[in-house]
Amino acid sequence: MIYRLIEAYGLLKFVNVVEPRKAQHDEILLCHSENYLKHLKSCDGDEDVTEEDEEFGLSYDCPKFSGLYQFAEIIVGGTLSAAETLISGSNFVINWSGGWHHAQSDRADGFCYVNDIVVGIQKLVSHFPRILYLDLDVHHGDGVENAFSCTQRVFCLSFHLHEPGFFPGSGSVNECGFGSGKGTTNLVRERFDPSACVIQCGADGIAGDPLGGANLTPRDFADCIKQVMSWSIPCLFVGGGGYNLPNASRHFATLTATICGIDQLHDDIPEHEFFNAYGAGFELSIEPKNLPDSNTDEDLEETFRSIEANLDRFNVNLRKKNK
Repeated sequence: MIYRLIEAYGLLKFVNVVEPRKAQHDEILLCHSENYLKHLKSCDGDEDVTEEDEEFGLSYDCPKFSGLYQFAEIIVGGTLSAAETLISGSNFVINWSGGWHHAQSDRADGFCYVNDIVVGIQKLVSHFPRILYLDLDVHHGDGVENAFSCTQRVFCLSFHLHEPGFFPGSGSVNECGFGSGKGTTNLVRERFDPSACVIQCGADGIAGDPLGGANLTPRDFADCIKQVMSWSIPCLFVGGGGYNLPNASRHFATLTATICGIDQLHDDIPEHEFFNAYGAGFELSIEPKNLPDSNTDEDLEETFRSIEANLDRFNVNLRKKNK
């Protein structure tokens, strides 16, 4: 649905389409353990869930299916192809099929079987000194943050809903890395000076998403993306959550236009294969719901002060290391 809507708006003429490749086994190992990948290879969707499956997270929201490892190769390969295109000199690269940010090194989690983002960033750090990872999904990007919590070369900044009982339960303002990486999960751009950026643009923060519970619009995301693009550093954009399918397609089509330098698309959705899914209004725009804002000025100020203190500690640690 996403691709066809992008195509229907004529946006493909503004991009170069790169054929992705499958990831190699040793590349997927840049994030995941050998035992976990071996188990993925052995999965058959017709088998009952075993105790070992549950240990590897392959139950509930991450059920087994036939061809699971081949699926992993394709998902990771898409983001690796995007990363390689960025290294080759492109300014902006899009892979809306990527963004599986919950998968951990040794288990699936939160609908995510493999963490293509971690593997892609591992590829990028071979070329770019400092990577900013910006996560706009309504859920905390825990898998990516866990992978890079001890390094100063990758800065994880996640904007998400954080409240008791909301998945994955992590991502408080006080979680800011470990060891030499402490402080690198809260960002002021000037302090870190990234040389490239990876942006996860999950659509589940959009108004009307059945799992998100937030009230943003694609234009809100577009404003954020334009801010990052104004920094004039290479950017890799990946997808993520989004469980209202027509709205997710509206979201990613709008962001594609923004990345292509097109500020406004016609609000009347063009006729195409999935046109009927956008009724009854058949409009591209999504309006916010009439919901209260739970972020008080006091809460925002306290969050800002916490981030400022974390950054001060990070800069002290960085200066000590450089000495």
